[in-house]
Amino acid sequence: MTITVTNQKPAVLDALHTISCTGDYDPMPAIQQTLIDPLLEPLNPNAPASITDTQGADLTGDIPDLVLSCLGNKLNVASEQIVKELLGQTLINFDQGTPLPVAELFAVQAGQQNKMPAPSPRVLYTAQADVLPTAKALLAGTGDESAFFASVAYTFHPDTLGFWFQSSAAFDDFKIWLSKQTQTMASALPPATTKLLNDFTALSLKGLTESLLVRKDDSDANDEHSFARVLVHMLMNYAEQQRAQASQQNTTLDSGVLPFTVGELFCPRSLVLVNVEAHARATAAKITGEWNLINQSLASPVKVVSNTSLSKLTSLPRAAARAAALGAKQQPGQPGSRSAQVAFRKQPPSKLDLLKDITRVLRRMGKVNKSQNVFRTTKATFLKASRRNPDDFNRPGRITSVQYMPDLHIYIDTSGSISEENYQEAVMMLIRIAKKLNINLYFNSFSHFLSQEVMLRTENKSTVHIWKEFRKIPKVSGGTEYTQIWQYINASPVRQRRLSLMVTDFDWLPPSTRQDHPKNLYYAPCSAMDWSSMVDLAKRYADSMQHIDPSIRQRLLGVVV
Repeated sequence: MTITVTNQKPAVLDALHTISCTGDYDPMPAIQQTLIDPLLEPLNPNAPASITDTQGADLTGDIPDLVLSCLGNKLNVASEQIVKELLGQTLINFDQGTPLPVAELFAVQAGQQNKMPAPSPRVLYTAQADVLPTAKALLAGTGDESAFFASVAYTFHPDTLGFWFQSSAAFDDFKIWLSKQTQTMASALPPATTKLLNDFTALSLKGLTESLLVRKDDSDANDEHSFARVLVHMLMNYAEQQRAQASQQNTTLDSGVLPFTVGELFCPRSLVLVNVEAHARATAAKITGEWNLINQSLASPVKVVSNTSLSKLTSLPRAAARAAALGAKQQPGQPGSRSAQVAFRKQPPSKLDLLKDITRVLRRMGKVNKSQNVFRTTKATFLKASRRNPDDFNRPGRITSVQYMPDLHIYIDTSGSISEENYQEAVMMLIRIAKKLNINLYFNSFSHFLSQEVMLRTENKSTVHIWKEFRKIPKVSGGTEYTQIWQYINASPVRQRRLSLMVTDFDWLPPSTRQDHPKNLYYAPCSAMDWSSMVDLAKRYADSMQHIDPSIRQRLLGVVV
């Protein structure tokens, strides 16, 4: 679809909004005022702005629904394309070719404003090269808050709502202002909200960040004068007042909003308070570790929000990190750059095709110190006597060396869309591959649940014996969920070093928010099934994964050539 926009005044979206903390919770007026109205403001006040499609149909009334369709839990590929084209024509600073989802539109706008190319396989953002310099510039008053925001968003992509403060002293000023404001409305506040606000004023922002959980989900903590509503309302009001004061007095800002994702901007489940001065003075490794910890906490399936005490977002991971004394820092991956060039197979792959793909990936991953995947090589050498003719020095002996390739871990999709016949075909295919490689396998089945991990000893076993071992493993059933596997792999350094192969029908859409995709996770079709439908689903999955892993097409073994 091609969109035509006429008589629209090019806009710059402002994330500041005020949703009342009284009455029923309704973010729609704020969404309309913040996101929709600027896109429909006419250049000529005497005539309305017009947005039409290829056929000339008026889309003006559909804009709110189109934008909201991009903010759900699942990424809507069609709506993403339409809304990006719309934003590219209506905003002063927006790249409609960005691989980032519409949910991160404020980050894209800030990046374009500061002439920062969008993250891609060839453009990687780091704390050292991007976050540190922009934090120092913002602290010194020589840089813009949008540059700092874009650098953090492009480097870490946190799915949260952030507020920055120039220093811990600036945060203390906000707490003093907050105490005065809440005193004037003390009679209207529930006791639980009053206690949580008092606890909040005891927080210190001397470190890099302070983060809080304020909602379990979008329907939680939306009561009148709830802590979540009051706190966000006050933070927004304070940021607005500080902006007005800085404009009147011609001074620099000392606080502001970090709208990492649109969904969290209007109904945040978590808040991250950021100390710019601490970022400017910290090491790149410390900044990376802090934001990785925040992302790890956001991805955790277990989130407990208390009504009686502040719930800190990173408390559990920090405690686990201290207990385990983990010093390793997650390093950004090196995604491939040729993903868009690969072609999908027109015919189902043979067992030999899939074996070649798996072998190629294993060789690319290199050798490891120890694994179940033993690779033995034998070569002739005169340094060792021949066993058959030990006295004949003209006959070389043979040396056998042992090397270890990465382990192979299989995740088989056993959701409702996979029939028993498809499952058996997938298992038999894996058995043949395991026998060909002569290795043991790690195995899980998954639906929206993940079965217990099992190691199947297939080395030197017959096909019948291996099949009987497979039959003993319980098979889960239900819906389909990939992110649990991503988190399961990322939670263990041992599993991260394995070649993980997900055997699936690709009938799943990823979330619209940024996720950490394991670098050694690959995908394979579960069986021939209806191959045209399989390819269509694989293409849809690859298209919808661009904001998570731009090189995803190169990970579809047996599906692409």
